[in-house]
Amino acid sequence: MNDVLYFNGRWTTTAERVLGVEDRGFEFGDAVYEVFKFLRQRPIFALDHFRRMDRGLREVEIRNPWNEITFTKTIEELLDRTAFESGIVYIQVSRGESERAHFYPDDMAPTAIAYSRRFNFPDQTMKERGIRLITVPDMRWKRCDVKSVNLLANSLAKKRAQRAAADEALLVGDGVVREGASSSFFVVVKGRVITHPLDEHILPGVVRDRTIGLALAFHRIAPSSEAEVVGGDADEEKAAKSGRDQRELQQTIDRTGRAPGRDDVVDEDRAG
Repeated sequence: MNDVLYFNGRWTTTAERVLGVEDRGFEFGDAVYEVFKFLRQRPIFALDHFRRMDRGLREVEIRNPWNEITFTKTIEELLDRTAFESGIVYIQVSRGESERAHFYPDDMAPTAIAYSRRFNFPDQTMKERGIRLITVPDMRWKRCDVKSVNLLANSLAKKRAQRAAADEALLVGDGVVREGASSSFFVVVKGRVITHPLDEHILPGVVRDRTIGLALAFHRIAPSSEAEVVGGDADEEKAAKSGRDQRELQQTIDRTGRAPGRDDVVDEDRAG
């Protein structure tokens, strides 16, 4: 079954091949994307995803074809046209189409697409069983806070996980667990929720923010603990202990396939 597709202001389906061969998203990975779920044809955190996409587009100097109002109307119409009640929405905005060259024209017209798709979300059995993890070196570019379509390193990491009969690969850089190849990462140690601080090494996850908010509400995390756990604190003793903790965490995951305690990998898309 073909999915409903929005393409530059018109409606079609994914059966139609609409993307030009010289679109810069296709040839250069010059694009930003978002994925979010919808349930009972209601989008989940859609505006939060739009604001993250808007920030990413500004960071790479691509014009956003939507504002919050027009984006909301587009998603509402997309889901009205969708035949099933639950799934994911994929959105992508590229710089646009022009003759292939590293230099690109100013004021290009962006290419915008959006489509809905069925998706198998984790069921209760998987939630109770948990998932198996491996660790791999973080080989991504240095602006992981921008949700770029350049996902080769992520895809290779996921393939390594699949070949190891695992469900997710944790990306490790400088001895620090960053995040999953397609997920945010939290670990609970002695009743405290720990995660990587927001910086250029990780995606500012929408669900990640909600998880931290819940943890704060239940007094399971201190506002400074993100920085403390990964050595972001200026205190050398804390930073040294943090480095040891991270190495021990990585060794435990490599040995057992699981993080110590009750670990949770929070899927973002993060189906893509």
